[in-house]
Amino acid sequence: MSEPSSSLPAAALRPMAAAMVCPTCRAAWRSVATCPRCGTDLTALMRVAVRAWELRQAARAALCAGDRPAEALALARAACQLHTTPYGQRLFALALLVNGHMAEADTVLTQALQAQQPPFPLPLRDNWLQVFLIATTC
Repeated sequence: MSEPSSSLPAAALRPMAAAMVCPTCRAAWRSVATCPRCGTDLTALMRVAVRAWELRQAARAALCAGDRPAEALALARAACQLHTTPYGQRLFALALLVNGHMAEADTVLTQALQAQQPPFPLPLRDNWLQVFLIATTC
């Protein structure tokens, strides 16, 4: 069995493990560069996931700065285009809200919450503070 690539940040790899699968055989990704089931090289897939994670981190930083909402939106959108995750969608929804795109933010947030199916009920439209807290801590 192969070891995780040392050139990729470990913190970036762990959150992706649950969402990623081998594109060849659909086996769950086990934080290794080669699929243990079929032998497919997963390095390129790992790089895409890490790049999406880096874009989400940059979007969070732009949102926290408070004066770069358009940049945050572009970064969050790019991250979702590379690798969509429920938390990434929440960040994207937050960036949409900050930029005044309420209807699109509601649509994205609703999709993210339905896809994740959290173990506790979250309101779909009413509590944007929870969305902010979740999006900025993922």
